[in-house]
Amino acid sequence: MHAAEEIAQEIYQVYSSGRNGIVLELERRQELEPVVRILQSAYFDNRKTGRAGVDIHYGLKKERAGISFAPACYQITRICNRKLEDGEAGMEGVLPDSSLAAAVEHFMADKHIGFVILHDFQLIDARQKAKLVPALLQALGKQNVREMPLLLITVDGRAHLPEELFPYIHLIEGRKPGTVEMKEQVSSLLSQKGLLASENFQREIVSYLRGFHCFEAAYLFERAQLLYGAEAFDEDKKRILELISSEKVKLLEKDRLLEWKMVKHADIANMQAVKKYLKESGLIMGSLDDAMENGVEVPKGILIMGLPGTGKSLFAQYAASVLKLPLIRLEMGRMMGGHVGDSERNLRNAQKQAEEMAPCILWIDEIEKGFSGADGKNRDGNDYLQRMTGGFLTWLQEKKSSCYIIATANSIQGMPPEFFRQGRFDRCFYTAMPSETEVRNILNVHLQKPGRQHVKPVIKEAVDGVIQLAAAEKRFMTGADAGALVSNAFRRLYLDYASQAQDMQMEHGEAAGAGNACAEKLNKEAYDCVHLAEVMKKEFGEMKVFSETNGEQIAAYTRLAEKSGFVNASAGEKDSEDVFRRYDDRLAHFIMQLQEHVQG
Repeated sequence: MHAAEEIAQEIYQVYSSGRNGIVLELERRQELEPVVRILQSAYFDNRKTGRAGVDIHYGLKKERAGISFAPACYQITRICNRKLEDGEAGMEGVLPDSSLAAAVEHFMADKHIGFVILHDFQLIDARQKAKLVPALLQALGKQNVREMPLLLITVDGRAHLPEELFPYIHLIEGRKPGTVEMKEQVSSLLSQKGLLASENFQREIVSYLRGFHCFEAAYLFERAQLLYGAEAFDEDKKRILELISSEKVKLLEKDRLLEWKMVKHADIANMQAVKKYLKESGLIMGSLDDAMENGVEVPKGILIMGLPGTGKSLFAQYAASVLKLPLIRLEMGRMMGGHVGDSERNLRNAQKQAEEMAPCILWIDEIEKGFSGADGKNRDGNDYLQRMTGGFLTWLQEKKSSCYIIATANSIQGMPPEFFRQGRFDRCFYTAMPSETEVRNILNVHLQKPGRQHVKPVIKEAVDGVIQLAAAEKRFMTGADAGALVSNAFRRLYLDYASQAQDMQMEHGEAAGAGNACAEKLNKEAYDCVHLAEVMKKEFGEMKVFSETNGEQIAAYTRLAEKSGFVNASAGEKDSEDVFRRYDDRLAHFIMQLQEHVQG
């Protein structure tokens, strides 16, 4: 069932049960139009019942004395909406500040009216509200409500409703279209434009459009075609996804709770165990209906604890790239509000937004910042943390949507143990200090990035030299250290070559120094190959690696990971067959010594 059908059905069920005051909380006025059509055709067909609908638009009205705010009333019929004269709307001789109250009183007393819509309650000025609210309470407080019309009030947020109305109304939140409905919309839009797209590409478009309404999808398709022409729906360039991403950024900036991340490609050279687990989860999510029919539950997500620089954030981007799902980042620091209840409300709203955008990956970055201290050991002033934790854990436990969570943490110290019980996250991993094999793989990935492929013949020599030096000096790298080392090495190669070229040009003159551009490039590539190993060892000797500056943190972290029973994200990595395997032995001994030092 589509979102508008669900809302219309709920409205009529509530009305049929004996409550005729319903408030519909909407972001856009366009959301109401399909709901009204369904109400009219399926439940209040005036051909069958003789009961029409009335639509009250509150706005400017020209009068002899000038311009004032007053309602314009329309009768909703199957064919068209007919504007009602003042006499029909019960507003003859009514003072301007009483016009809304008079219109509501008039139509709510008419048994031939099926439903009355009062638009945009948040826009009504204070003088009108002073007369309107008592009229609403009088109409909604009567006992014979089944003989009265349904009163449907629309508002952009429940905070704009007066508290005295709540005992008499039923509140319904607007709904974003589900995956099936959006898939139908995308298929229809492509068909209208005579475009063909593979099932995988359509699925990708649908996943990016989740969180928008169907009428917004139509607008985005039109705009993409105007901006990019034939490239808009090209499956290699995927310009439509770029446009949707830019609009999604604006959509999320409104509340500043979530951040949209556009990921085209991300690679990761280690963490084989968690990569394998992600692949399995992706297979289930790709055939979710079939999996659920065979007793498989919707994957919830994973938690990854790891030291800074060990690849946690990169893994979230890698997951989005591999699963071809949008990546949404939730930073726990953004959830914290200045008033009582703000933090819990922000987290609930962020969860709701993420659910509306499913299927997606929700990356909860540094989750410990939001929940550390909620373990009950320090009870001073942490009531809001207890409430946030309880609400979040309940959501994790009961979540049924394909919003796949990747939570990352530098440490879980101080976090409630309930987070790590079965049924919350599917599995908890930790990223250790990289082994020799992982460091080798990471260096290889960085050394083969664009602009560096020419050094491929000498990569093994350069990598072996650095690993041998690291093991000998007991200076062990994280993935971030390895990436920085390669970056520094290529910077130094460029500067050294440029300096030598400049010296030669000054020595031999500009004519000789100009040379051939192609020959110069070949000379630069040859220079890099000759000097790469030497420069990398030199740069490694000059940098401070993580193990030198954060030894105690490594020791405490390793003990915590082992105690918590987390799975090593690199479990199953093959040991190196090189003579430099002693790197791992020395790393293990290094960590053991640190732990003994900390305990001592």
